Amino acid sequence: MTKPIDLKEKFPHLSKAPIVEAALDIRVIPSAPWNESTLQSELKQHLPDFPKVETLREARVQIVPPGQPGKPAFEDIGCVGLKFHSNDNLHIAQFNKGAFVFSRLKPYPDWGQFSQEALRLWTIYCDLLKPTEVRRIGLRFINRIAIKRETVELSDYYKYPPESLKELNWPLSGYLHHDVMRVPETPYSVNLIKTVQNVLGEIGLILDIDVFIQSQFKYDELQIIECLEEMRWVKNKIFFNSITQKALEELK
Repeated sequence: MTKPIDLKEKFPHLSKAPIVEAALDIRVIPSAPWNESTLQSELKQHLPDFPKVETLREARVQIVPPGQPGKPAFEDIGCVGLKFHSNDNLHIAQFNKGAFVFSRLKPYPDWGQFSQEALRLWTIYCDLLKPTEVRRIGLRFINRIAIKRETVELSDYYKYPPESLKELNWPLSGYLHHDVMRVPETPYSVNLIKTVQNVLGEIGLILDIDVFIQSQFKYDELQIIECLEEMRWVKNKIFFNSITQKALEELK
């Protein structure tokens, strides 16, 4: 039987790739103790090109039902993560208690640069927090196809466009479509979201592709790299099978 994922398959190069954000999310079980001040100091030494730092805090609120005695309880859990921004604000890295998140905002360069920087920062995360197990890996690409017109025929851009109820024949003024798919013979699933933005006479067709594996396994660097390459293939397969030839020509 043919393997469903073919890493040798070539996809069209898009000089006007509509990616507005690419993100890698790896959720783990760390073994190193969490110490905010020590971790922040070490990360600043490792990341001189990420000078802007935010502290991520978490709180728990207990609501008292109406008519019951007592007051709402508020508990400050404290710092649960550190978010670092690059000088140009195009790269964002989160070093959280149970997750590493890396984002690249537009303009998206290419997979080589994105994955290289993501893995560089992931290595730093592993050195400091020493994860023993991985619980989830997510690779998400948010695409926005900009159309500078007041109206658009969705079938010109989507192979499977949303439609209004044919019986009523009412015009479609907006949509939010969410599919969840499983890639056969693989551990991967996909969240595919389609929606639209209307901003000052420009229509933005959103194609949000989140490829993920949710299966707990012992941390293995080579397995992480292999998963990312396969997930990238899945992402490309979904994207190029979602848009029409007309859309493809406009993005080349």
